[in-house]
Amino acid sequence: MRPTMSPGTTPVKDPKTDVKPDARPDVRRRPRGPVTHARPVARPETPVARRAPQPPAERRRPPRAPFVMLVVGLLGGGLVSLLLLNTVLAQDSFKHNELRRVNEQLRQQADNVKSDIRARRQPDAVAKSGVQHGVSPDETAPKWVGGGQSPSVTDPEPTTSGRTEPNAETGSTEQ
Repeated sequence: MRPTMSPGTTPVKDPKTDVKPDARPDVRRRPRGPVTHARPVARPETPVARRAPQPPAERRRPPRAPFVMLVVGLLGGGLVSLLLLNTVLAQDSFKHNELRRVNEQLRQQADNVKSDIRARRQPDAVAKSGVQHGVSPDETAPKWVGGGQSPSVTDPEPTTSGRTEPNAETGSTEQ
């Protein structure tokens, strides 16, 4: 809140800061004390001799041929490098495709061999192979091999080796 003043009176300055109470601080205010620098002295204006502009025909331009040759050389070298890189990548691609094709053929051969082995292990295929080699199936009834006696009712005692010992009554071995 500002104190009201009557017209014709001036505000009193603060003795500590030497600033009027309503005045805004002056940013351009100079510090107090002795002046340590001198003001520039105004010089009388004298005409300055200037060079006359040279006509366009007399200006020397640097030769353009070396720069143009440098740019053309760089572009040509870049093009040749890209062509060589493309050729090398294409060769690698052909090798990759060839190896992939050979790998697929080998995988198919392995599958064919596995299926052939599986087919030859089937009972019908084993019987046909035996007939081709002169082996005939045994059509007789199974016989007891054990000296012509019937097997006993008691079980034989197993040994530590996993085999059974002959039964004392019949003299036969069971496995």
